[in-house]
Amino acid sequence: MQTLAIVSKSTKQGLSVWRFVVTENGEYFAFGGVKPACKAFATIDQLRSCYKSWIKYGYEPGLVPTKKAPTPVKRTVPTSKLPEDLAADLWALEPSTVAA
Repeated sequence: MQTLAIVSKSTKQGLSVWRFVVTENGEYFAFGGVKPACKAFATIDQLRSCYKSWIKYGYEPGLVPTKKAPTPVKRTVPTSKLPEDLAADLWALEPSTVAA
């Protein structure tokens, strides 16, 4: 099986990735999606037409980069004139920036 093209699009349901392939027997298929599916084509022209229509619907050639999670803010204990044990107690009372 040879991959001819890949298209992808980020959707509300997740990343939708479709691969357009030709088999060793000369059969043409597109498979993938958020809910996996497969489409068969009789000719390469039908496959190309499908590819072009999906590009019009917002799919991008290749793999869409996934969004990176935000880098957590590194918090440090501020310098204080309080005794160390009281400063540590105050630090423990501050709200966390990490979502539970």
